[in-house]
Amino acid sequence: MDNKEEQLSFLRSYDFMKLGQAINHQNWQAAAMTAQRMQKQAKELGLDTFDRQLTNIRQCMLHKQEKQAKDILAVMTAKRAQMLNHMEE
Repeated sequence: MDNKEEQLSFLRSYDFMKLGQAINHQNWQAAAMTAQRMQKQAKELGLDTFDRQLTNIRQCMLHKQEKQAKDILAVMTAKRAQMLNHMEE
């Protein structure tokens, strides 16, 4: 699988939904594990934007800042949609 396909696979993954649900239910442990896995993948794929955003989300989780985590997730979701639209053209 080439890098573009791997990036598409990451962007299409259910991890974004899992992360949002975990944050929404204030399940900080599950959210942290999902964010850590996603951040590792983003770093390996060279998706620096997501790497930085996931670092910020993990900081929010440490302080149990649900609103800030949701705000960052909203930005990530918008970026994800933008990238998917661009890559699938």
